[in-house]
Amino acid sequence: MRLNKIVSGAAVAAMLGTMMCTTAFAADYTDGNYTGEIHFLNANGSGNTSMCDPIFVHNADLTLTADNAELTFYVAYPIPAFSDQGADGTVKDVVFTVNDTEYTAESDITTKPEKEFDTTSALFGVNEGDVLTTQVLTVDLPRDAVDDLEAGTISVSAYVNVVMNSTQNFFIQVTNIQSVGGTTEPADTKDMQITADVQEVVSEPTYTVTVPGSVELGTLSTEEDNSSPYTVDVAASNLNGTLSVSAPETGNLTSGDNTLAFANSFGTQNVTADTENGKLSGAISVSASDVAAAAAGNYTGTTTFSITYSAN
Repeated sequence: MRLNKIVSGAAVAAMLGTMMCTTAFAADYTDGNYTGEIHFLNANGSGNTSMCDPIFVHNADLTLTADNAELTFYVAYPIPAFSDQGADGTVKDVVFTVNDTEYTAESDITTKPEKEFDTTSALFGVNEGDVLTTQVLTVDLPRDAVDDLEAGTISVSAYVNVVMNSTQNFFIQVTNIQSVGGTTEPADTKDMQITADVQEVVSEPTYTVTVPGSVELGTLSTEEDNSSPYTVDVAASNLNGTLSVSAPETGNLTSGDNTLAFANSFGTQNVTADTENGKLSGAISVSASDVAAAAAGNYTGTTTFSITYSAN
């Protein structure tokens, strides 16, 4: 039967003080089952292993929950060199002290699981590689004691029930803590298909081309060529293409049955970028020689501009 914690009134106060001041769990371990390498060190703080260390299996089991760290470790039972001693256990009265609070280990001498030993000790008749029956010891510690286990700062007292037949003091250290798994079911996963439509937005151009309603040449000269400049205004947005404005290079002015040729220098001009106040230039001209040969009269005519758009 597992022994209860041995806690004095003063120890209770110390434990409550620790619980109020320490809020973080030890290390970064999640709840579950772990194994670790365990050693019993000299009580003098030298960090050297105790002479009793070889009788312990150097592989321990550790189960972590939200509040507790249950440590299970093993000691040879019986001791090969003293098989007639320690009928009620190789060690007894094993007590851990954490923050001035004592925790007594439970002893199991009935199950006697076989474990392999990795250290030779002639005193105890234990050889490296021996597979021996063991006594199982289990102690419930606070969850945050894991840090102290790794640091080797938890003190342990135990009555060694063979050879020494006396209470021995140690520091216990558990390192290389590794998860053994098996405590968490694989996460169930579900797939969610995501679909979305992105509509194609076609940006349609907007443009305005303003051609002068008329061009006045006035009284034509017979001594020098006649010319009258003009501008075509353009406003365009979302163009994303080419806006072309063109006009015929020549045309005729008429007065009754009489004609007079004119030229238009505008040609074809392109707009390829958005603009709010674009200006395209041209000029209407009549040669002096044509004027000299023409009959007198009031001449008028028309030219037609062509506007086209081509998307990129």
